[in-house]
Amino acid sequence: MNQLSEEIKNLVSDSKFAKLYSLGLIDEIGLRNLIIKTEYKRIRKSKSLYDSINILSNRFNLSEAAINSIVFRKRKTKPINILSNFN
Repeated sequence: MNQLSEEIKNLVSDSKFAKLYSLGLIDEIGLRNLIIKTEYKRIRKSKSLYDSINILSNRFNLSEAAINSIVFRKRKTKPINILSNFN
């Protein structure tokens, strides 16, 4: 398992993560996509591009097109200034 996978595993098992999750402050889709990208890089070292996407498609119950989009498209995020709401 690579370093990022270990970091994700440690993060999710942290009690602070559970609290943030219960408050709705965790982007589950973003976290899932990070895991998919990490797994893709690991699998791709020994499998073809198609096989890697197919494996992840089956593992996460997503279409191959969805996995392809997650792995190869950049995610566009809108920055928010959350602290300005508290002033």
